[in-house]
Amino acid sequence: MIKTISINGKEFPCELKRQHRRSITARIRRDGVVEVKAPLLFRESDMLAFLNQHRRWIFNHLDRLQNADNQQKKYVSGEIHHYLGEKYTLQVVESNTNSVKIEDNSLIVNSKSPEIVEKLLNNWYKNQAKTVFSELIIPIIERFRKYNVAPTKIGIRDMRSRWGSCSRKGHISLNLQLIKLPKNCIRQVMIHEMCHLVYFNHQEGFYALMTEMMPDWKLWKKQLKFL
Repeated sequence: MIKTISINGKEFPCELKRQHRRSITARIRRDGVVEVKAPLLFRESDMLAFLNQHRRWIFNHLDRLQNADNQQKKYVSGEIHHYLGEKYTLQVVESNTNSVKIEDNSLIVNSKSPEIVEKLLNNWYKNQAKTVFSELIIPIIERFRKYNVAPTKIGIRDMRSRWGSCSRKGHISLNLQLIKLPKNCIRQVMIHEMCHLVYFNHQEGFYALMTEMMPDWKLWKKQLKFL
């Protein structure tokens, strides 16, 4: 259940999820909801204390999300777009053919009509993601063979609140938006989901395995940001 929380005069939506776990974690979903995961006996008064303790982190992330929403892309020349952690200046070129390519520091979209620039660029991102993700995740899957695990299915989705997910059936989904981040961010998310095939919950062994597979994973997790 989502409730409105007020801290230092600033209101924001919050959802408390009680689970069979020992630790308390919080994240800012893309819909602007602060999601808190906590043990079953965790009280709402404890949640307020927890949120107040981490208010600076919460406010900074909520402000960043709001700024991102206020700067929605118009898909016109001069805009900055991201690909694999690099910034590119969008150049829309009127053309008899439709195509997208990177040239130096520019992301060039040749388009028959300005109305389809967004669609062309999104399709280009999807195609790039299929190729790049495959190149990055195949070696990761091989490294997990020693634990006798492998995903039963891998998909790419444009998710609003997660960078990746793993079901109990072994289905792994990666967020399409990862294609805009550095390759190590993509690796970090894939390794995270693969670790769930060994440890479904975030227990001590899970994080030990994360560190084994990617010693600097915390560094790259911090770079997972809204674009």
